[in-house]
Amino acid sequence: MPRQTIIDTAASQNGTKENPPNTNKTKYGEWYGMNGVHWCAIFVSWVYNEAGHPLGTIDSPKGYHYCPSAYNFWKRNNRLTKDPQPGDIVLYDWEGDGLSNHTGIFVAWVKPGETFKAWEGNTSLTNDSDGGQVMLRTRFVKLVQAFVNPGVFEGALQPITGILKRGDKGAGVAAIQKQLFDLKYEGVTVDGDFGATTEKLIKQFQQEHGLAVTGIVDAIVEGALQAELNKPKVADTKLTTGVYLKKGNSGVAVVALQKALNRNGARPSLTEDGVFGTDTVVALKAYQTSKGITADGIAGPESFKALGLKI
Repeated sequence: MPRQTIIDTAASQNGTKENPPNTNKTKYGEWYGMNGVHWCAIFVSWVYNEAGHPLGTIDSPKGYHYCPSAYNFWKRNNRLTKDPQPGDIVLYDWEGDGLSNHTGIFVAWVKPGETFKAWEGNTSLTNDSDGGQVMLRTRFVKLVQAFVNPGVFEGALQPITGILKRGDKGAGVAAIQKQLFDLKYEGVTVDGDFGATTEKLIKQFQQEHGLAVTGIVDAIVEGALQAELNKPKVADTKLTTGVYLKKGNSGVAVVALQKALNRNGARPSLTEDGVFGTDTVVALKAYQTSKGITADGIAGPESFKALGLKI
C-alpha cells in the first residue's frame, strides 16, 4: 500500500540526528539542496520522494521547505482534510495565530479527535520545531492548523497562478512591500506600486530562499515571507538547548511553569497538564507584561527568575 510505504520510510529514519549537532545539517537537506536550514518540511518531502510518491513542486521541484507556503498551496488545491489517513501530512500552529510553523506525517489516532501519533523531523522532547532529530511524537489536535491529503496518489496538482506582479497597484502590493521592509530589504518603498524595484527585491527574496525566481508574488511567496517574519526572536541555538520553553512544548518543565503562573495569579487559572498551549501563552504574556519583561510568550531565563523557577 502506498500509504504504508510512506509510514515505513519515515519509521526507518527514527533517531536520525543533525550532524554536527545544532547545525540543521542532514542528509535530507543535502538531497533537497538546502542544507543547514530548518528541515522538518524537507524531511517530509524526502520521505514522500523516497517512498516513490514525490510531492512535486511547491516551494521547489522537490517539495516544500516553508510550512505556511505549503498550507497556502494545499488549501488552494482543496487538499485539506478533517479525516486524516496514515501517511497524510500534518501542519502545526504552535502560536494559534493561523501560521503553520512545523510539520510531520500522520500515523494513527491515539484518542480520535484529541491525540495522534506523527513522524516528524527536526524535533525533540525539549524543542518541538528545532530539536534536531527524527522522532515519533504524540500530539494534541488543538495544536494542528491542518491535516493534508497532498494528492500524490490521485495525480499531479495544478500550480498556483500568480496573484501580484509588476504593474499591479493597491493595498495588497503595499502589504508585500511592508513585509520586505520589515525583513530589512534595502530600497523598498511602501507605496502600493509594484514597480521594477519591488520586482527586483521579490526576485532577490526568491533566490535567497530557494524559490523559483519569477518576480511574481503568489501564495507560495506569501507563505515564505510570513515564515521568515514569524521566526522566533530568540536564537535557534538557545531554543534547542531546552533553556527556553514555548508553545508546543510539553512535559514536567511546562507543568512547573504552569504551577508558577498559577501561584502568581494567572486568570483564568491554568490547567496544569504539561502542554504549552494558547492559554499558557496568554498567561505568560500577561505575567511578563506585569514584570516589565518582553511579552513574547516564550519562557526564558528572565521569566524563570521572576517566577522563582530553576529549569
